[in-house]
Amino acid sequence: MSRCPSAALVVGAALLVLAGGAMPTHAQASQRGEVRGTVRSTLGERVSYAVVALEPGASRRFTDDSGAFALPGLAPGTYQLRARQVGYRPFDTTLVVAQDSTVTVTIGLEHLVVELQAIRVIARAISSDRCTAPGPPDPKLDPDFAAVFDQLRENAERYWLLADSYPAIYRLERRFGRPESYGRGVEWRRLDTLSLWTDARWHYAPGRVVTEERAPHGTETQVNLPGLPDFADSAFLANHCFAFAGIEKVDGRPYARLDFRAADAIQAPDVNGSALLDPESYLIRFLRVHLTEPGRVSPFLESLEGTVAFREVMPLLVLPDRISKLERDYDGGQIVRNFEEQRMVGFTFVRSPPTEHP
Repeated sequence: MSRCPSAALVVGAALLVLAGGAMPTHAQASQRGEVRGTVRSTLGERVSYAVVALEPGASRRFTDDSGAFALPGLAPGTYQLRARQVGYRPFDTTLVVAQDSTVTVTIGLEHLVVELQAIRVIARAISSDRCTAPGPPDPKLDPDFAAVFDQLRENAERYWLLADSYPAIYRLERRFGRPESYGRGVEWRRLDTLSLWTDARWHYAPGRVVTEERAPHGTETQVNLPGLPDFADSAFLANHCFAFAGIEKVDGRPYARLDFRAADAIQAPDVNGSALLDPESYLIRFLRVHLTEPGRVSPFLESLEGTVAFREVMPLLVLPDRISKLERDYDGGQIVRNFEEQRMVGFTFVRSPPTEHP
């Protein structure tokens, strides 16, 4: 079984750092507090698998299927409680936890309502195919677009938390092909399967999308196409511009399209692309990426692009369902197209998913 991720599916593991010092005694541990609560919508509906977090500290987890959560073992003090869910406006509040006490809260999340048609289709940051001011949209300048963009980032945060807290193995069926003669379709030449772990993650860095990796007979060039988790990565966000590109239909269904473009200052191959969100739930459905400056990777590479379609495996929690890649190469003065398709045929959580009540 391989733990090497596909280029389009990079999700890595978080690193937990424990501060040094003496272990708490039983008496000290018994004096620690706890926060328990329930997340509902402002209409009274339960909000399953919302993300709740306490700051300072690293307490972050999903609510269960009824919207309940528990954050135990807290030192006395003042905390910022945050609750997030795709399709809802974020919620923040301040709590004071006393020693040997339980704070009980009920959180009401408001459904996000944005008039997508009112958002400017062309954002100033990437007008004229340029990206001179990279970074997430400014909520003061474009509040509606910033709210929609936060939904994309929330999709990425949830994927990241799911991979770290509830890693899974997903199985892919993969095939490769080239166009048949006379344009009659695609001749699929090979079929295989592979298994990947969701907690494997390649970390984006500007100028490092293309790397040289060790191979049995020397080194080989590897192209790492960023995936959904990178939209929660500060390095990726700081080096790309983002814009709302309007409503796009795929197979007759409308989606809100958010475009991203690599910063002009990056003097190396990187990625541009689009993310397509369901305009009602704001759940990501498709991610498209294409490599910039492919000729700097190889003089024979004309273009490289990929598309990921996502499947909802639990309420508002997604995994890649289908991946397609198209590579165009020069061969004898002609452009040859090489296709690769991957299809998820199953997944298994390594440990139980967040379905039990705390």
